[in-house]
Amino acid sequence: MRKMILFLILNVFFVISAFAQGGHKQVTAGNKLYAEEKYDEANNKYRDALVENPESAIINFNIGDVQYKKRHFEEAIKSYEKSTSSDEIKVQSGSYYNIGNTLYKMGKLPESISAYKKALELNPEDEDAKYNLEYVRAKLKDKSEKQPQENQQQQQQEQQEQQQQEEQNQDKEQNSEEQKEEQQEQQQNNQENQGNPEEQQEQQQEQATEPKEISKEDAERLLNALQNEEKDLLKEQKPKRRGRPFRGKDW
Repeated sequence: MRKMILFLILNVFFVISAFAQGGHKQVTAGNKLYAEEKYDEANNKYRDALVENPESAIINFNIGDVQYKKRHFEEAIKSYEKSTSSDEIKVQSGSYYNIGNTLYKMGKLPESISAYKKALELNPEDEDAKYNLEYVRAKLKDKSEKQPQENQQQQQQEQQEQQQQEEQNQDKEQNSEEQKEEQQEQQQNNQENQGNPEEQQEQQQEQATEPKEISKEDAERLLNALQNEEKDLLKEQKPKRRGRPFRGKDW
């Protein structure tokens, strides 16, 4: 398939036949600069010509060409729309053709088709307009056929991303829950190890009162010591005699 024909219908074709009014000199100079791709300078010349002839369809057409080359597509369409008011069919047809090209560059395929149709209504012999019309129709059909598949792929991708996000969230929640359980278990173990202060005190008292285990030798020494202490104690408890015996009453 041939590529899209995006060459603009150039303004130079209309200048000689349709331009004998004010601004002719500036338009001619602007066309020369346009051919040299000096678009800013060409635009200045066209603007000067527009001051002398503000209603000129051709000058607006030329300005539209400059704006198109500078990729100012919205402004280009406005200028071309003004040039459709021309009394010359070729200017009108060329304006709609260029509008179609501009809309295509903007990605507005249905609107581009409408513009080419208008160009062909005015000039049915325009082969470039015919070709571009069929080209854009085929492009739009191909796009509409691919759209469901692209939508399905996009939907699958979104579902996969959503599933991955949910899995990540679940992992985070699980890790957080496990960490929380570990902290609770650790706190519980610490509390069990520390115990109740009152219970700790009772345990300490019980431990203090519990008899300590001693060796056999220590037990024998302790027993001997106790026996010796008992003998000494008996000696101390034996009654002492007084200085003299009791003899009864003294009559």
